[in-house]
Amino acid sequence: MSVVLYRIDDRLIHGQVMTAWTKVYSTTRIFVVDDETAANKFLCDVMNMAIPDDYQVSIYKVVDAVQAIKNDPPNVRTLVLAKSTEAMLQLAEAGVGMKELNVGNIGSGPGRKAIMRSTQLSRQEFDQLTKIQDLGVRVYLQVFPDAKSLEFSKCTY
Repeated sequence: MSVVLYRIDDRLIHGQVMTAWTKVYSTTRIFVVDDETAANKFLCDVMNMAIPDDYQVSIYKVVDAVQAIKNDPPNVRTLVLAKSTEAMLQLAEAGVGMKELNVGNIGSGPGRKAIMRSTQLSRQEFDQLTKIQDLGVRVYLQVFPDAKSLEFSKCTY
């Protein structure tokens, strides 16, 4: 496996991911893991058009992402990007070898509480991150690579 970063960002591929996170981690491939996005050909086409030619992008349903991650060759540096805590929990429970999880932007919405300025969680999402942490994964919140991070273990709901 060559995954160098697992990140939750509800915007998936956008400028911040491409100009900051991919550079800091020297990634050359992105696995987008989101069932709805993977099922939407238009969204898949848009994301693929937004990526520079020197990157590879694959968009997977969670079930397909597990095998793709496990079969990822060691000579490629991959960023795994998901919209949801649920998708990351499913990956972690499937044994993809996740050691750390970066939680970035999760927008506001009904039933969500601000944990950090750009990270709002529902009770269910908070509990899912707790389960990921209980699997031995370091979970931390960090919106930008050069911003201060916050260990999830210090968060309360």
